[in-house]
Formats: sequence, C-alpha cells, structure tokens
Amino acid sequence: MVVSISIVVAPTRGYVEPLIGVKEGDWIEYTVSITGPTSAPAHNITWFRIEILTIEEAAFKANVSVRNVNGTLSSSDWKFNFTEGQVEGWVIIPANLGVGYSFYDSSKPANITIMGEEQKNVAGATRTITHASDSIRPIKEWDKATGVYTYSVEHPKNFTVISQAIATNIWSPQSKGLNLTAFNALVAISIVSAVLVAFGLVVTRRNRIRKLPLSHSSQGKIAVLTILLVVLVIIGAIAFFPFSEVGLSFAEINLIMQTLWTGLILVSIWFRFKGNCFVHEITMLIAICALLVSFSAVLFMGPLTSSSAFSSSPSRLVINSLHAIFSIPAIFFGVWLVTLWRPGSALFAAKSKRIAQLTMIFWIPSYVIGVLDFIILHTTFFG
Repeated sequence: MVVSISIVVAPTRGYVEPLIGVKEGDWIEYTVSITGPTSAPAHNITWFRIEILTIEEAAFKANVSVRNVNGTLSSSDWKFNFTEGQVEGWVIIPANLGVGYSFYDSSKPANITIMGEEQKNVAGATRTITHASDSIRPIKEWDKATGVYTYSVEHPKNFTVISQAIATNIWSPQSKGLNLTAFNALVAISIVSAVLVAFGLVVTRRNRIRKLPLSHSSQGKIAVLTILLVVLVIIGAIAFFPFSEVGLSFAEINLIMQTLWTGLILVSIWFRFKGNCFVHEITMLIAICALLVSFSAVLFMGPLTSSSAFSSSPSRLVINSLHAIFSIPAIFFGVWLVTLWRPGSALFAAKSKRIAQLTMIFWIPSYVIGVLDFIILHTTFFG
C-alpha cells in the first residue's frame, strides 16, 4: 500500500553513502494496533517480527513474520536496497542519519529528510531516536544507530496502524539507575517488609502473645478489608505510579514485585509454622491478591499480549516454559490455600497442610526460575 505522490523536497545537506546498520541474525519484534475498517486479511495483525537473513553491499534480505488476530502465523521475505531506494515503507533506512540528512524512497519517488532526534527508552534501553513524516505516516521513528524503525503511526486508506518495538537482540536492555522516586519506593517496600517480620517476631515469640484476641466475626471482616485494600492499592499504583520515570525497566520492576510477594509468602508460612493461622491467612491474602491483580493488569495492558515475544528464541522458550510449569500450579495452590481458611477454624491447619506444602514446592522453584529468566534474558551475566 504505497501511494505515489509528487512533492517538493527542501535542500538537504547533500548526498551521504547509505550505510547498513543491521547484521545477519538481528531481529526486532513489534506489537500492532489497528483501528478502523480493514477488509484485507493481511491488515488484521497484532504482532510481527523482522529478522535479517543476508547482507550484500547496500542490499539485504529480511524475513517478516506476522501474527493475525485469529492467531495464525505467516511470513515472507522482503528485499531492501538503499542504493536503489528500496526501504519497504521506511521499515529500515540507512544508519546514522542525523537531522537534515535524507534517504531515498523509490516508491514515491523522493528524498525523505530526517526532521529531528531525541533520546527515548525503547525495548528496555535508552536509544537515540530520529523521526520523519509524510501524508501517510505522520509519525515514523527509527533507532539512529541501526536505521530500524521503533514506532509508527500510519494512515493507509481509511484505517490507522500503530506499531511499537517491544523486544530485540540488536541492543541489550539496560538499567538506567534509580532516581529519587524509585529510591523512595524501594525504601517503602523495605520498611513494610521489615515491619511485617518484626511483627511476626513479637506475635510468635515464646511467653508472649501467640494469637491475636479477635473474635471470629472480626477476623472475617479483617480478611475482607484486606482483600479490598490490596486490590485498591495495586490498582491505584498501576494507574498513578510513574513507572516510566523511576529509571527501571519493566523486567526490573517485575523482579522487585515478585521478590516482595515471595518474601511475603515465606513470612506467611513462618506464621503458620508458629501456629498463628490468622496472621498466616492475612499475609497470604496480601501476597496472592497483589499477585493476581498485578498479573491481570499486565495481561490486559500490554507486554504479554503477544506470546511470540516470549518464544522467539530457544532460551526464551525453555525458560518461560519452565516458569509456566511451576508458576501456574503455585498460583493455583496459593489461591486454594487462602480459600480453605475459615475464621476460628480448628481444622484449617490439618486440612490445608498438604496444600501449603504444594504451594511452597511450586512457588520457590517458580521464583528461582524467574530470577534466572531475568539474568539470562535481561543481563549480560552469562555473556
């Protein structure tokens, strides 16, 4: 869908030999959102991936795989040649083009001038991003160093296509360091965790209070209020906390949250071991509710909408498959454990013993695999 139009191009800084900024084996993945009527099945896609196959002088070939809304996958090979102006709708352009420089698009035909550049976080790393536009593409952004596009808003015919890069092996995700907001958040998490542990020591210490003097009715009300409070706090944090400004990637934030939930689960089991089933239930409720709400929000809001982003390489497929094998039963048994509790029940400890054991058997390996997932896929620890 390329419309040939005649335009007047302003003078640029002159001709620059087009440079290929990608290499064989490079890949990048995108999510796609389409609004408006689309009659052609090829337009109804939710995800796609570009992988560089071969490079020869100023020409190269890339395989483009797409996922349709019905879940089917298809792929085709695209040919690029910067000397001849084959840029395939500005998907990949010559590398290292600064503001005022241009590349040739033979489909128009015209020279397209880079209009600006800025620093942005793309696929977990801060990159120098350039941009240009025309009547079909009001927004098109590229990674300057490679020429691969990272974000676009396009209006072919009567619908709108928005696509955004979500994962790549061209650059590695990086930690940008903590700013004051992130530091305060981590301090708050540490304080809450310390208070819970200290409270547990007081409650379960020998010759001290072992059980809170609460009626069965009061225990039930506290459990209900705990659920409501946790749900509201998590939803409020997702809606209003400036995650994009804390200097942490999505993977780093997720690791912090999973560490907090796992720590809370361990504290909960410790209360159970000391015989305080009520505090065991409340701490377990906090962890399970927070996990379910945050995980549901992630599924609804973005990065997990395309499963292909998590199976695009053998290491991703193995790690994420193992994580699913342990995490799904862990969540299941955790939910089962909290639903078995009844205020003042004398049978809860015996009735839920096996479920509590299974929760820990699956939860600990799930967390360990999650940490390995982060180290392997988001750091250079293993090279």
